Amino acid sequence: MNESLIRKFCESSHRKLIVVIATIAIGLVVLIPLVDEYFDIKESCRALADKLDCAHQTAKTLPDIEGQVLRLTGELRELEKRAVSEKGVSQYRRKLVELIRSADCRVRRLEVSQPTLRPWLENDDPLQQIVPKGMAVKKTPFTLERRSVLLLVDGTMGNVRSLLEQLHKDKALAYPSRLDLRTNAGRGGSVTLEMEMWLFALGRQTAT
Repeated sequence: MNESLIRKFCESSHRKLIVVIATIAIGLVVLIPLVDEYFDIKESCRALADKLDCAHQTAKTLPDIEGQVLRLTGELRELEKRAVSEKGVSQYRRKLVELIRSADCRVRRLEVSQPTLRPWLENDDPLQQIVPKGMAVKKTPFTLERRSVLLLVDGTMGNVRSLLEQLHKDKALAYPSRLDLRTNAGRGGSVTLEMEMWLFALGRQTAT
């Protein structure tokens, strides 16, 4: 190192000021990165605290969410039991025949059509045959199945009324779309019930 430069520094009247300036400069060089690191750590701690608080809030609401899931699952199972899908058509036909016979009526005609299919939308109405269009329409992964049941039955007025009461109590997803009742002349007060019902079921859309 240059000894003359050291000697000049020692003999200088400004050496204290130079030392102070040099000390401040060295301090800034060392401290500025530490300050940046401090603020980074502080921001990370704040983000982690927010996540922890969110986790605590989620943990508090978890029992309510689980309760809602159980309730909705139960409702879904009940609807699935009431639905008449392809697998349940034969069983529903047999049940109709049993109800008709238990009401002392006679089956003249019982037909179940092939299903008509359409996409099932959010907040949909199964009685609506035409699918609405527009930006607000939201699709679901389900398809609505609708079958038509045509029923022609003979019996007394009291027996037919009993049959209608049993059909009303039945929990199957069946909607009476048309009903016609007429008397049979010369048959001792016998009447004929002609009735069309719609059966509903939901199926998952198949991937294409």
